[in-house]
Amino acid sequence: MIEPIISVVLAVYNGGAFLKQSVDSVLQQDFAAFELLVLDDCSTDGSYEWLQRLEDNRIKLFRNETNSGLFYNLNFLIKQSNSPLIKLWSQDDIMYPFCLSAFVNFHQQHPLVGFSYSGRDIIDEHGNIQQNETIDHTPAIISTALHARIAYFTGSIAGNIANVCICKIALAHVGPFKEHMKISADFDMWVRLAEKHETGFIHERLIKLRNHKGQLSRNEQFYINHVVEDLEVYRYLDSYVNPKLRGEGRLIMREKKLPFYYTLMVKAFLNGEFSSAFAYYKLLAGYTDFFKLSVHVLSSKLLNRKPSLHFLNEPIVNEKAGSA
Repeated sequence: MIEPIISVVLAVYNGGAFLKQSVDSVLQQDFAAFELLVLDDCSTDGSYEWLQRLEDNRIKLFRNETNSGLFYNLNFLIKQSNSPLIKLWSQDDIMYPFCLSAFVNFHQQHPLVGFSYSGRDIIDEHGNIQQNETIDHTPAIISTALHARIAYFTGSIAGNIANVCICKIALAHVGPFKEHMKISADFDMWVRLAEKHETGFIHERLIKLRNHKGQLSRNEQFYINHVVEDLEVYRYLDSYVNPKLRGEGRLIMREKKLPFYYTLMVKAFLNGEFSSAFAYYKLLAGYTDFFKLSVHVLSSKLLNRKPSLHFLNEPIVNEKAGSA
């Protein structure tokens, strides 16, 4: 067996109809020096039994005794890996045949990058590519300061774990995924990596990312976890950027992220979910001036004003992140 240069790590839980396509797309890569590490998290739909039948010496299959969640699974698999690069993967998605070779080439050209992410095509439940006319002008090498600006506006820069590759040495600097988080541990990881390393962006679309109703992040019962965890990450981000950038970040968040959280609060209140509404209120009031946020949200609704991206295009006076 060829010594692996990149390890693909895949956590599986009831992979269903999408799992075979996902695994096949890894095994059919045009790049041979990889290993595929799979951890089944107590599937009940036959996923584990199907994985056991695969005969390929590049696959290492593990199974949990109890259901342990995505971020425990990723940490476990990363510990088992034997490569300098870790390609995170998902049971729903499909790699283009040149995916792994593109990531390996990028990291060999940019050895100081802590993690990279790629462009992607969005597909529906049936595998059809959905129209996406967005042109991403993000540079190939993203500084700590630029990553912070993007994070303040969008949250997770990568959008999903499936289009991310991490340098294992960089992981040794920041530690594993935080397993107490249910939703935002990936966002938290990117923020911690970006504090100490540049971030890489491969504009080429290397995966097909599946958009379907069964995804955890689309389940409304976890929205409160999303807000709790996101704000934990933002507080950490606030702690290491310089004061000027932190102030800009608060303004950026008032444009988009905080109004979204505010809308969740209002929705909970209108649905009679008063305890949830109050929980959202406490979280928002603990992070920002709630009165100013309310005025901003209401005025934006009345004037039908859309969030602006101009913050991301302004020059950064001091690119180096400083202590708060």
